[in-house]
Amino acid sequence: MGTTADIAQFVQKTTFDEFDPELVHHVKNVFLSGVGMTLAGVDSETSKAILSYVKECAAPQEVGVIGANFRTSVEYAALANGTTSHTTELEDDTRAENMYSVGVFPAMFALGEKLNVSGRELIEAFVIAWDVASKLAIASQDMMARGLAPWSAGSTIGVAAGAAKLLKLNDEQIGMAVSIAASHAAGLFKQVGSGAHLYESGMAGRNGLASALLAKHGLTGQPAVLECPMGYLHAVAGIANPDLRLGAPFRAQDIEIKKYPCCLSQMHPIDAFVRLIEERGLSAHQVKAVRLEAPPSFQLAAALYHHPKNGDEAKFSLAHSIASSFLDKKPWLDRYTTEGANGLDVAAFRDKIEIVYRAELAGQALPITVTLNDGSQVNSMTRKITEHIDVSDDEILDKYRKCVSGIFSASRGDQISESLLSLEQIPDISELMKNLTFIN
Repeated sequence: MGTTADIAQFVQKTTFDEFDPELVHHVKNVFLSGVGMTLAGVDSETSKAILSYVKECAAPQEVGVIGANFRTSVEYAALANGTTSHTTELEDDTRAENMYSVGVFPAMFALGEKLNVSGRELIEAFVIAWDVASKLAIASQDMMARGLAPWSAGSTIGVAAGAAKLLKLNDEQIGMAVSIAASHAAGLFKQVGSGAHLYESGMAGRNGLASALLAKHGLTGQPAVLECPMGYLHAVAGIANPDLRLGAPFRAQDIEIKKYPCCLSQMHPIDAFVRLIEERGLSAHQVKAVRLEAPPSFQLAAALYHHPKNGDEAKFSLAHSIASSFLDKKPWLDRYTTEGANGLDVAAFRDKIEIVYRAELAGQALPITVTLNDGSQVNSMTRKITEHIDVSDDEILDKYRKCVSGIFSASRGDQISESLLSLEQIPDISELMKNLTFIN
């Protein structure tokens, strides 16, 4: 047996009945969060470009584009929804392997609608896709040192596996789907902070679906291209034939739900500032200077920009998030737009912020020092930056409601959330997808 054959067997044998109630509950929360962020992202600049492109392609009207009031082919819907959901940077992640929800769930929703699958089948396919994507990404983390993106590359192959499950492909076809997906898998770390970074998640979903559909139609690939010398894993990470240990414990259980619309590594620092501001009753006009000590790795993404020029850069500007915390008490989507990034108040406050990099802080709690105008100082610490983000069911529901506020009436928003949170009881997701597509 090799890696590709192991994936094929895993896809074939894994069923919803193997999932414990906690896993199913968590996946439904991930879907609720995901639907909210997709709807909230429809009007972003990047989404408008993608949606315009998809409309121009005039593909067959097979499935809905969430929040966009039109239908397109299943592959273009995956492309559109995968990109639109990512534009908010609210996507939910697993930290160790740098995997993101927006590379997987939009494609599963699109194909699920086309095939009229049940909620149970949708959850089943997502868990399978996530496990393949995540465990491949864990095995190949060295690819990041080469400038490659495990999140989009892993998602492509994972989506191919999940789609193969929904399409009920046989072992050989699943192997071909995975092999074809390996040729599609792509993404570059250095696209962070640009529209292309957001597009890569949509690309992963589209390419993963295409791989499974092509395998169904008889296209072939090398049957061991993942694990063989000079194959995919050897090319991207210098490894061959890893033991992925697919199955329980399923990695979908470890997906972390983001609270704020920015880079995952910013979550604990923002939480620390939000808590400090609330507990001490601090206001922006009281503050003379802010100092945060952080590991050098933050400069790669979390603090890539100090003075961002647009919304895409703002999501990777820790200084911007800290400033927004002082100005707004809790940063939200309106601060991560081009207008929000260039506001005079937030730009002036960013000038007060200093981020000092210390190598010994890798994986540690980060020191915070706030100097007030009277010369006094307030000190605090973040949680360890590698600790799991803890978010309650109520907080996830609140995140969803904030995302859809102004898009749906409260009653319609609640109807959709109730459907998503009882998804395993729905025999056909088509009506749910119709409600998510046509918002006017």
